[in-house]
Amino acid sequence: MVKVEKWKGEKKKRDLEKADAEIKKQKYGLGENLAFAMREIWRADKLVVISCFGFAAAMFVQRLCMVYIDKYVVELAVTGFEIGLLLTCAGLFLLKELCDYLSLLAERYRGYVGTSNAHNHFSKLIMKKCVTTDYENKERCENNNSLNQALGGCRVAAYNTPVNLRGSIRHILEFFTYSAILSMLSFWLVPIVAVPAALSYAIERHRMMWIWNMSDRWQVYERQLSYIKNTGGDLSRAKDVRLFNFSALFEQAFSRSFKKRFDWYRQQDAWEFRHFILETVVLAAGKFAAYAYVIYLVVSGNIGAGDFVLYFNSIMKLSEATRDWCNNFSGYQWIRNNISYVREYLEMPENTNRGEGRPLPKGSFEVEFRNVSYTYFGAEEPTIKNLSFKIKKGEKLALVGLNGAGKTTVVKLLCGLYDPTEGEILVDGIPVNEYNREEYFTLFSAVFQDISVFSATIGENITGSENYDNERLVQCLKNAGVYEKTESLPNKENTHLIRGTYKDSIDLSGGETQKIALAKALYKNAPMLILDEPTAALDPIAEQEMYLNYTKFSEGKSSLFISHRLASTRFCDRIILLADGDIAECGTHSELMAKNGKYAELFELQSSYYNDEKVQREEDL
Repeated sequence: MVKVEKWKGEKKKRDLEKADAEIKKQKYGLGENLAFAMREIWRADKLVVISCFGFAAAMFVQRLCMVYIDKYVVELAVTGFEIGLLLTCAGLFLLKELCDYLSLLAERYRGYVGTSNAHNHFSKLIMKKCVTTDYENKERCENNNSLNQALGGCRVAAYNTPVNLRGSIRHILEFFTYSAILSMLSFWLVPIVAVPAALSYAIERHRMMWIWNMSDRWQVYERQLSYIKNTGGDLSRAKDVRLFNFSALFEQAFSRSFKKRFDWYRQQDAWEFRHFILETVVLAAGKFAAYAYVIYLVVSGNIGAGDFVLYFNSIMKLSEATRDWCNNFSGYQWIRNNISYVREYLEMPENTNRGEGRPLPKGSFEVEFRNVSYTYFGAEEPTIKNLSFKIKKGEKLALVGLNGAGKTTVVKLLCGLYDPTEGEILVDGIPVNEYNREEYFTLFSAVFQDISVFSATIGENITGSENYDNERLVQCLKNAGVYEKTESLPNKENTHLIRGTYKDSIDLSGGETQKIALAKALYKNAPMLILDEPTAALDPIAEQEMYLNYTKFSEGKSSLFISHRLASTRFCDRIILLADGDIAECGTHSELMAKNGKYAELFELQSSYYNDEKVQREEDL
């Protein structure tokens, strides 16, 4: 016999306290969350809400018709042909068939089209919040956990809310209707049937409480199994899996985790079987007592055969309605939690200005960092410390420094992805938070260090739209040095990127991807151009070509050029050397070399690696 781990003692106390704390911290009550969900479902598809109430009414009438059809058919069989009873049966049968048809229509619409519309509506709300929320919100672990919960909550809000609501409506109608029918015979039949049904719900809840509160014991194995399955099918790891024969390791790890997870499956089966037996006995006891009473009445001649069938069926229907109503009530806490996840993510606070903002500057503009410090969430020390500098109108400023100096953090602060922890950033003398943040983003074209492409066509990746100016796109492809590559493809700029998504999709090399990112920045044509390590993946020839074209790219714009290769910044108007999050040196290349300071030291050190004589010696070896 399987030994089931007990849910008691300190664990039970902790679990109950945790559940209570979860409920207390929720901002919205059940009624508010149901109203929110149904309101959003109504906006997504009004027929879903209509079908919800229509299904409940049709199912209630259909089941009630069946009860009375059984009664009148028996009476016809006992009394013989009677036109009134025959017409009544025929009318009830036609009404029952009509309700069958209407409930089927309502269920099919909600189950297929309606649920998809509602789920997509909630998913779009989450997606919109996800892609527009403050960038800093995306970097916080707890917000990413909230996103996962909200995505799961979308399904519950779209599917479970109308199902549970329509179930409650039907079960309430059935409870009071069949209670009224049984009360005509004896009021005591109602508690005799309803109380055991309610007790069966308590047994069911006790069963689920063990499963819910033991989940922390087996979730670790679920995560392990999920990781192994996902990793085994991950294309990015496929080369290592095959070359280093990791398949055996995966099989061993999967078997080990599954064996431990399976032990919990066996415990759960044993736990559920015990509760099923107890629930069956409790339900049977109540119904048996009620059935015995009506059998006694019909045998003793106190009620007729037709009434016996009516009361017999009403006992069964009342028991079902009571139990299902209780189950619905239990399900509302689950629904409330999941709708709360959706609402809490949608209402995640934004620190930036999302309302009306100052008019944006026209053309080139000046940027000033004034005593700016920035500390990453959870970090003890700031990455940027009391940083002050200006980027003048039309100036080409280079930002250089070793890895970890804070260069990319400066870019994210400048673009409005981060807000300073201390100090302020001004554009034409106005603090950036006085501009609407979405509008503020339009001021910058950037090639970031970590380049990403989307599963879309080359043209869509560059323009961000299905409808674009093709001549302008071609010019940007030429300026970025990727036009010939694009033209060599069968579908040219209509070729999809990221292999495995579409039939014609391809993967580009790192250098080609970097050129696509540059073409995207050029197509946007914003007043300020930011290039963060734009040549990291380029070969020497392409790198030199990009340097030669940089003046052309940045003509009429302010620009910020970031690199750890000091030789690449000589064409800039001014160079800032960052060290430990602050300005170590500032000036033109000639001025900084004349200072013979840190910049000159780093420049000479890097130059030594490209010394012609050294290269020749290495080739001779």
